[in-house]
Amino acid sequence: MKYLIYISTFLFPLFSMSQLVTNTNQSPNGLVQNVLLGSGVTVSNITFNGTPTSIGEFDGSNCNVGLASGVVMTTGTVLNTGNGPHGPNNSGSSGVENGAPGIGLLSNLVGGSTYDAAVLEFDFVPYSDTVRFNYVFGSEEYPEYVGSQFNDVFGFFISGPGIPGGMQNIARLPNGQAVAINNVNAGSNPGFFVNNGDGNSAPQNGSANYIQYDGFTKVLTAESKVQCGQTYHLIIAIADVGDRIYDSGIFLEANSLSSKTPVEISHTMSQNLFANPDIMAEGCVTTTVTLERGTNDLATPMTIPINMSGTAIEGVDYSDIPNSITFPAGVQSVQFSFSAFQDGIAEGQESVTFTLPILDPCGNPNPIVLNLFIEDIEPVDVVIEGGTINCPGEEITLTAVPTGGAAPYTYNWLPGGETTQSITVSPSSTTTYSVSVTDDCLNETDTDNFEVVVPVLPPLLLNETPDITVICPYLQETLEANPSGGSGNYTYQWSSNFDSNLGNTPTLDIQPPMTTTYTVTVTDNCGNSATETIVYTITSPPLTLEMTPSVEICPGDSIQIGVTPSGGFGAYFYFWPHSGETTSTVYVQPDATTTYSVIVSDECQTFVVNGSTDVIIVKPTANFTISSETVFNNVPVQFQNLTVNGETYDWDFGDNTTSTDVHPTNTYIEPGFYDITLIAYDDKGCTDTVTRTIEIEEEWYIYVPNTFTPDGDRFNNDFRASTIGIQTLDISIFNRWGETVFTSNELDFIWDGTFDGRYVTDGTYSYKIRFLTNSERQKTIVGHVNVLR
Repeated sequence: MKYLIYISTFLFPLFSMSQLVTNTNQSPNGLVQNVLLGSGVTVSNITFNGTPTSIGEFDGSNCNVGLASGVVMTTGTVLNTGNGPHGPNNSGSSGVENGAPGIGLLSNLVGGSTYDAAVLEFDFVPYSDTVRFNYVFGSEEYPEYVGSQFNDVFGFFISGPGIPGGMQNIARLPNGQAVAINNVNAGSNPGFFVNNGDGNSAPQNGSANYIQYDGFTKVLTAESKVQCGQTYHLIIAIADVGDRIYDSGIFLEANSLSSKTPVEISHTMSQNLFANPDIMAEGCVTTTVTLERGTNDLATPMTIPINMSGTAIEGVDYSDIPNSITFPAGVQSVQFSFSAFQDGIAEGQESVTFTLPILDPCGNPNPIVLNLFIEDIEPVDVVIEGGTINCPGEEITLTAVPTGGAAPYTYNWLPGGETTQSITVSPSSTTTYSVSVTDDCLNETDTDNFEVVVPVLPPLLLNETPDITVICPYLQETLEANPSGGSGNYTYQWSSNFDSNLGNTPTLDIQPPMTTTYTVTVTDNCGNSATETIVYTITSPPLTLEMTPSVEICPGDSIQIGVTPSGGFGAYFYFWPHSGETTSTVYVQPDATTTYSVIVSDECQTFVVNGSTDVIIVKPTANFTISSETVFNNVPVQFQNLTVNGETYDWDFGDNTTSTDVHPTNTYIEPGFYDITLIAYDDKGCTDTVTRTIEIEEEWYIYVPNTFTPDGDRFNNDFRASTIGIQTLDISIFNRWGETVFTSNELDFIWDGTFDGRYVTDGTYSYKIRFLTNSERQKTIVGHVNVLR
């Protein structure tokens, strides 16, 4: 016989989820017999090695594990202690060191030490040639330790007749690789992998819909060929590898440990009116029973007897069932239907048992049994649920809550004629609403009434502070708004003709500077409002000040400034902060521009008015410069006036000469130092003076030609300079490479155009001349001379 071992993958859609649920209520024996075991297999000799909290039952219908229910085994705990497999995935290192030892079978598989092992094993006898079960493997080792030695390990080890090598691990991918963290992850065989975050990533870290493990496989099926009726041994084991820190777990699907029988039976109902899908409702449910056989003997017709039993009576409580059902040749699936009768008798739950006697693939009698139930439907009853309202026109939602009968229900509301289960109304007066509800099974109708009582409210009235008349401004007052009537829970809004939002309390403290109209609006919690005004009248006119206008004066001058008040009440009182004077006028003599303030009050003494005026110090800013390029004796010197805000000017040139010109000139006879003084006057007669010392040099002059022709004729054969007013002179001449070709310290120097006894080549030469004038000024000039022969 040929033995095949393979794993197939099923993809399940995700529905709305809440959280993984686990318990340890059953023993390992009970978990195998009552949860894991399916059809076509019997089990015996069940043992478990591991801590009691490392194995249990799970409900995964409300999380993302992919299996609805079954048995869970972990290397830590199955309990919801914050370190088990329960979500959200808010930790990247969840786990429990449960103290269990490892297992040699898994240690040999990975070639390293194992810890915290959970090992479930038992004998089983299959009644066909194939055994299978569905599972999901998950681990907290993802994704950090993919490819490392810290790879928790698990295996499904089957042994028995015909198994190659005597024992084989059937937790394998279709390509023959063992299912492990290194073989199934985001980079290797990703089609079989679910990335569940890293403990810090959203949405997994914020929702209990996601289990704790950072990664897990999609739903896989372990399957092996077996010999019908023979005894086999199965070891299901999982363990930590390398350390005890991060945990892993196996989820085994409920009823999936099975061996396919020759005929499979299933059923569907026209509608499920009860939580249990095996319960029919009297009078309105039809059940279809489907039988499906394998393809081995499909060419041969097959007839199966149908034996009925149970507390329900055929033909009385449900329609007749055929005595047998036949598969025609070539037909794989057949079905029949029956209905539960409405007898109007309250009988409680009744059972309907189908027994189909067949032989299993081993030739042993192994009848197929289908247990269904019939349940009475309660009469239709409806209750309207609502609430109360506090205000006329307030919205309220009324909901019809039907029981009995069978959905879907139809609704009819009065008044209005709405046909929805809930209506939203906003009556202005007390109103009675009714709803009639008819079910879809019994076609019964029930009616309920609901009175929405709308309160009748008294008018909303205000008793506010009466109008106020006073002489002086800024007096402290408290305004009050005293409401009555309406629905209570009042809110307040104060305003005035100057400010739209003054406060929202029952009272308002005020200190108005002038006649003001205050408005208060009071609103109750039903939206009713009342508005009143309070007029606060001040009989004295506002106190105003007329200040001396800003004035300009010269530095050192004094001036009288003052204030003229008007309005207010009674006598006036003055205070000048700069001097402490208490008169209406004062004299001031500032050194710089100054703002002077005065504080004025009247006999009310409830406020003060501030006034100010500026005394501005003005004067011209005298300034000048010399615009002449040379400042020599016997040569006119030009002065440029740079004064700001000047009108007229007096110049003293320091040599007993003067001028009133704006930009004068002066010729100095003797060289030397002279103090130049400029007095500037503005249009108010204010003055400013500036004095600067200048030096008049003795006239000097130097002329240097730019070309000479040392060609031996009678003209321009040498290079020399003409000077006036110069004491000493040094000259250096350079060729284009910076080499010195001539030097001299003679005033009357002559260069004949030679260097080292030979004429230099034609070209342009640079010179630098340093000289001292008769006025003891050291100066330097540079230039170029062309040599042409």
